[in-house]
Amino acid sequence: MQPSTPDPAAGNAGPILDVPQDLLAKYDRVGPRYTSYPTAPAWKEDFDGDAWRIALSHADAKVDAPMGMYVHIPFCVHRCLFCACNVIISKRQDIVEQYLDRLELEIQRAAELLPKRRQISGLHWGGGTPTHLSVEQIQRVMGMIEKHFQLLPDAEVSIEVHPPVTTREQLQALYDLGFRRLSLGVQDLDWEVQQLIGRNQTLQQTEDVLDIARELGFESVNFDLIYGLPGQTAATWDFTLDQVLRMRPDRLAIYSYAHVPWLHPHQERMPADQMPGPELKLHMIRRCKQRLAGDGGYIEIGFDHFATPEDSMAKAVNKHRLYRNFMGYTVKPGEDYIGFGVSAISEVGGSFLQNHSKLNRWNQAIDKSECTVHRGLQLSTDDRVRKLIIERLMCNLWLDLTEVETYLELPFKQCFADAWQALAEMEADGLVVRGETWLQITPLGRTFLRNVCMLFDAYLPEQEGQRFSRTV
Repeated sequence: MQPSTPDPAAGNAGPILDVPQDLLAKYDRVGPRYTSYPTAPAWKEDFDGDAWRIALSHADAKVDAPMGMYVHIPFCVHRCLFCACNVIISKRQDIVEQYLDRLELEIQRAAELLPKRRQISGLHWGGGTPTHLSVEQIQRVMGMIEKHFQLLPDAEVSIEVHPPVTTREQLQALYDLGFRRLSLGVQDLDWEVQQLIGRNQTLQQTEDVLDIARELGFESVNFDLIYGLPGQTAATWDFTLDQVLRMRPDRLAIYSYAHVPWLHPHQERMPADQMPGPELKLHMIRRCKQRLAGDGGYIEIGFDHFATPEDSMAKAVNKHRLYRNFMGYTVKPGEDYIGFGVSAISEVGGSFLQNHSKLNRWNQAIDKSECTVHRGLQLSTDDRVRKLIIERLMCNLWLDLTEVETYLELPFKQCFADAWQALAEMEADGLVVRGETWLQITPLGRTFLRNVCMLFDAYLPEQEGQRFSRTV
């Protein structure tokens, strides 16, 4: 019998269930990751400077609401073959200094359009490799941010670091500047796998950075792992999980490798014939659940994150105060999120905006005092409602239909009749439970969470030609 009231926390616990092969065959298809909705293929390339200024004007009107901020540092010493990030391979310091000069101008110009709204509740530096910067350059970037914006005392300040190029001096400088969260790109700890993906990061280098971070007092360290990489086997994956459980980072992000060589041609250099198939990939993510959420005592968050029970993210998910933006899950709400640097994404004033992804185009825009945005989308009312639905499912694995109806002013099941009917089939497959006023993802359905969200994606039929990664 269907329960009369939902248990919103049920999706965050429960047994680790076998996934029948017929369900894997049925639901393992290509689809968006939903780091945003509408997803990037729906954005338009005619988003100009006037639209950018209007979006910031709308954002500035929310005087009492803090913002989130992202800063993109694109530089790397070498390119990892699996990488899908926007990076610049260079060792030239003059190029880095020129980039920072322009970054400072971009931050200043945006601040001028936000005269009443300068408080920042969350700051994240990504890349590339932010620790490609020297200590002096790190201090310079933080100085230009603090010159124009105010970091709140409880702001979550985080950065991505690459262990082979990260020093104790850099970590000390970051801590002194207020950074309290680190994210380490690990991907896999098997040396042969690392050779196949063009990454040379020893276990000792990873452990050294973790130890120094803990010694200095960083509150949280995240490891990124990727499954689906060439050379990975059940045995090599267990080795990686052995080491991870021994080091016990505070958070883990477990991503399915997205092989998209039509977007990132360097991925062609990896041996596709050595990549795990769907069944092995499913085994790998199940082993994560068994070993991390089982024996390891981690709390599973969303469909690809884990955290220790003491971590603020685990506490937030238990209180249904987890949020999601372009950087993944976060405990800090922010109605607007502004990005700086080449390819950086912003969500401000009801619009999505992305900077030029080519360095020369971004440079030209800065030098000509032009808008650095090259594409974006102003969200409609329908977009906002569907965005709310997808975010609630991605964060809480549960949706309160009455919350959505306050925006619709119409019955949920009437507005989303097709999706509700499609959910009936998913319910029969054991992926969801439909209540009178709620929708809940089951432990089995967590594996296919992206598939559930796809039912509410109004743009997906128009994107049939788009090549997304697989959902499992």
